[in-house]
Amino acid sequence: MQSATRAQSTGRPSVTGSLSTGSGGGLFTGGLRSVGDALRMAESVLLGGGQQTARRNAWDAVCENRRHAQDRDDVSRVQIRSAR
Repeated sequence: MQSATRAQSTGRPSVTGSLSTGSGGGLFTGGLRSVGDALRMAESVLLGGGQQTARRNAWDAVCENRRHAQDRDDVSRVQIRSAR
C-alpha cells in the first residue's frame, strides 16, 4: 500500500489495482468492458497512429475476405442442391 501512497504523493497515477471488466471502475476510468477494449488500449500505447491504422485496415480486409469466402461457399451449396 505504500507504493500507492507514494505514487499519489508524486502526482503520478498508481499502477496498483486490477483491470475491472465491470462498470465499477478499476485501474482505468469506467473499467474495461472487453478484451478488445484492453487490446485497443495497449495498441494505442505501443503503436504510432499510422501503424495502428494500417493494422486495423489489414484486419478489416481479412474479415471482409472471410465474409466473401463464406458467401461463395453458401452460393455453391445452393447451386449443388438445386442441380439435384
